[in-house]
Amino acid sequence: MKLDRTQITYIFFGGLFLVVLLFYFVVISPGLSRQEQLERSISKRKTDLVKITELKKKWENYKRDQSEVEQALKSRGNQFTLLSFLEAVTREVGIDKNIQYIKPVTFSPSEGAGAFKPEGIEMSLDNVGMEQLVNFLYKVEHSGNLLFIKRIKILKTSRGASSTLKATLQVNTYVRS
Repeated sequence: MKLDRTQITYIFFGGLFLVVLLFYFVVISPGLSRQEQLERSISKRKTDLVKITELKKKWENYKRDQSEVEQALKSRGNQFTLLSFLEAVTREVGIDKNIQYIKPVTFSPSEGAGAFKPEGIEMSLDNVGMEQLVNFLYKVEHSGNLLFIKRIKILKTSRGASSTLKATLQVNTYVRS
């Protein structure tokens, strides 16, 4: 069987088409899908890198804060007690006679987990002037002894022409576990 020139041309282009089709399915298509997969992987890795960078910043801030807390605890010494400090500040401000009560605050065991445990005192002051209260709060917050006022309730009390305040507050700090 002899093929004429037109049939040979058809067979040649048909074979060429099959070779090109085979080349596409064997080489090009897997390469394109692999490229898409790599682009998705790169995109995911970029978002992971952003998250890791954010976590690194948070960790560095945490370590810096921890070192500042440790420095504050070291600077106030081992003899520091919150009760005696607050009593000294009330004497210094002149409101030690206005103390209604002082009681320790208890914390749950989960709050004390870690290197530091919280310690707190609730105190009530009666017949205190505005300037005295502000002075007391300033000396507590800015003492450099890692103290902070967690809760405060201030009521205005009037007796005749004079007006004073009744304050109930909770002062917290941290101590080494």
